Amino acid sequence: MVARTMKFSIAVRLLYNSGVPRIAIEEARNLNVPLYIYRDASGIYDLSNITYKILRKKNEKSIFTPIFTFITSLYASNRGKDATVDLDLIIKAAKIIKGPALFHDQFAGITGYIRKLYYGEDYALYIHETALPLKEFKRLFTNFVEKQVLKKSKVIITNSEKNRKILKDYGFNAKVVVPGCYPAPILPNERERIILAVATWDPSRKLEWYGKVARALSTKAKIIIAGTWTREDTKREFIKKFGNHVKIIENLTDDELRLLYLKASVLIRFGFSNERGPGMGVIEALCNGTPVVVEEELGSSDLITDGVEGYRVKDVEDAIQKVEIILENPLYYSKNAWSKGKELSWLNHAKKLKEILEEKFDI
Repeated sequence: MVARTMKFSIAVRLLYNSGVPRIAIEEARNLNVPLYIYRDASGIYDLSNITYKILRKKNEKSIFTPIFTFITSLYASNRGKDATVDLDLIIKAAKIIKGPALFHDQFAGITGYIRKLYYGEDYALYIHETALPLKEFKRLFTNFVEKQVLKKSKVIITNSEKNRKILKDYGFNAKVVVPGCYPAPILPNERERIILAVATWDPSRKLEWYGKVARALSTKAKIIIAGTWTREDTKREFIKKFGNHVKIIENLTDDELRLLYLKASVLIRFGFSNERGPGMGVIEALCNGTPVVVEEELGSSDLITDGVEGYRVKDVEDAIQKVEIILENPLYYSKNAWSKGKELSWLNHAKKLKEILEEKFDI
């Protein structure tokens, strides 16, 4: 843990089983600063040794929630109801979060924007994904809001070089601070024949690719799909098509997920075209010495060197071939993956973040 010397807060909209709250929680823990969570969306996280405040508890709603859920569905229907952007909480937080703060995502950043306008307080913004390159009509307003929040921020932080370049194309300078993990102290002497995939599952995740890998290799290895599904209909459809070839596991604790990484021979990661972040599943796999096969268009591919920690692949056929190669000798790649993972510790993440914030803010 970095010694507490900062008068700073961290804010995240949702306590949900995905990478964004994971990052915010570990930053608060390792920097020893307060964490504000706008809404508990049933995320399973260890919040011990953290000073935190939840503005809306699990299963609570306001009279405006159905309206905000509908509005959110117009541009992000794939994310499900739990991803609702609660504008009432964003405004409420502006009365609660005082002083400099780091806001996780552009919508939480509206809180900082409001405090900047009314109180002149500077804020930092962590961008996990940007929709600025998307030009659909439904994105006009949200992209306008994102630009305003970006313009007013004192410093912009993002999670990958790919995202930094996109933001640069739109006139915004960002600093890259890759998310972290807790590297395993030791590695197992053998790996089970498990092909693992970990994500927050929604229709944009190229589920067909995962299904095709499972169909091609289910006689050679066990395929485990782990993580939360944003929509039940998406899960049902996937099970209907590929259920005979995969095992689906939900609601894993941190310890259960860590054990799964240590058992697996390889992690596979595919995704939507604008997934330019590194992907917590890939980072956590590396920290536990799990080799990775990742689609080359994704931000997480920046962490993988072909033939070292795993492989970057162009299509699903290439992925199947590379997974088979790793299954023949996973331990060859495992030590390299672990070495990369140790560079990505939460402590290193916190130190780099602290340096940036102290440079920009009087804290």
